[in-house]
Amino acid sequence: MMNLNDLLIPQHPHPHLHEQQVQSLQQLPETERAAQAQLLRVGNAAYRYHQLADGQLTEADFQHWLAGLPPRMRQAMATAGFAAAGSNWAFRRHALERRDVGYAAFMQQLLSAEDWAFWQQQEDESA
Repeated sequence: MMNLNDLLIPQHPHPHLHEQQVQSLQQLPETERAAQAQLLRVGNAAYRYHQLADGQLTEADFQHWLAGLPPRMRQAMATAGFAAAGSNWAFRRHALERRDVGYAAFMQQLLSAEDWAFWQQQEDESA
């Protein structure tokens, strides 16, 4: 039997969540594991990207991000405030990209060629 840990590279950075992912794969029929593992790998890479923003977000990033939002969303986010925005992945990505840490380049570096192609296809379909 294949080692399920090998299906999860990159792994989730939190060991207990990685173990949950392994357990969820074990419970799936073998025919569904590869597709689910691919989704988990892409998610793990995205999580690692957004983790880079921890401790790096500033009020200036927040104001810059707000300025680019549509009016109603800007109002809602401004009302929620800077502290609440810290968990918003769009804000985190904005702040990282302001520091030249691009999402696509990070994902390409972390993912296998097959997973990178899959990620690009998903991005194209959601655009």
